[in-house]
Amino acid sequence: MNRYIFLTAMILACFVQPAFGEEQLRADQLQSTGELSSSPATSFQQGGLNDKESRTEFVWELDPYYSEVSLHFPLTDDLIPEMSGTNEFEVYKKLLMDSLVPRFMLIEAAVFPMPLVGVALKEYQRDFYRGFNIGSGNLNLLETVTAGFQEPYAVSVFVGDMVSFVRPGEEKISSNKGYMGYMLSYSNQHIKRNTLIPDHNFEVEWKMKGERVFHEDKLSWSFRLGSKIHENQDISNTLYIGFRRSNLDFTADFLSFMNNGSIDFRWDFSAKDGRLLRQEYVIGKKFPIKDWHLALRLDVGVIWEDPAKYKGVLRDNDFQSVTAVLRPNIEF
Repeated sequence: MNRYIFLTAMILACFVQPAFGEEQLRADQLQSTGELSSSPATSFQQGGLNDKESRTEFVWELDPYYSEVSLHFPLTDDLIPEMSGTNEFEVYKKLLMDSLVPRFMLIEAAVFPMPLVGVALKEYQRDFYRGFNIGSGNLNLLETVTAGFQEPYAVSVFVGDMVSFVRPGEEKISSNKGYMGYMLSYSNQHIKRNTLIPDHNFEVEWKMKGERVFHEDKLSWSFRLGSKIHENQDISNTLYIGFRRSNLDFTADFLSFMNNGSIDFRWDFSAKDGRLLRQEYVIGKKFPIKDWHLALRLDVGVIWEDPAKYKGVLRDNDFQSVTAVLRPNIEF
């Protein structure tokens, strides 16, 4: 019984994101500068007040699955271009054309709380962790909630182009930036089925990422091509491609998937022979509650891994190639 109470608490923790302190801080800043709008702040991020006044920006985001702090600063004297009413594909086109000459740099430190919870429980509460096993196989309910992250934390440096999204008549309630350029990331640990493995690893990627957050709608996207190199010889080096898109619209139909849904996929190929080593497919549905200005969210998916992804002491004789993904959450 205790394990089911704990699993329920973990799911509720996913729903209750620590955004309220940030909202109050944002409100205090706006009030002190006379910019406070009558609309409530619903963002999870904290950024600079005005790009033209302060071109170096500190941004932070708290989320049960991905929390980060980052510093954005210019490499040239150019101001960040502002885009208003531009369709999604025009944004991609402009970023692609301008990213050939990097004009901005971003330094980020990220940590992934839920995967770390899974690692800690498996390491220090083994009997409790095994209590969530289903059937005679290796399916574990805690693993389905924490799956999908191959490292517990990372530091990154990005250089490229950046645009700022604005909408006439609406207060800016998030960083509202779009990026395209080149990123280098580092971590000293690898996660294999909620087990930490010492591994100095580097990722080099070309990346397009953005977020547009306004009072009634929110759109975020990410597309990347890259390579991941492991110091640990028992983990295969890979080339990968990934795409993620997430949309929330409080004015759209409650059951609309295109306007209130998400999709996330990633393929990892062996850098040695091009063999497909890992596939990840996750789709999400959001159920907006306009009166409360939040949306319930549930992501479900599957991760497939080839046994050849690991070698030596990390190679399992009873390797389970498929892992289920289940991520409940709430979005403001």
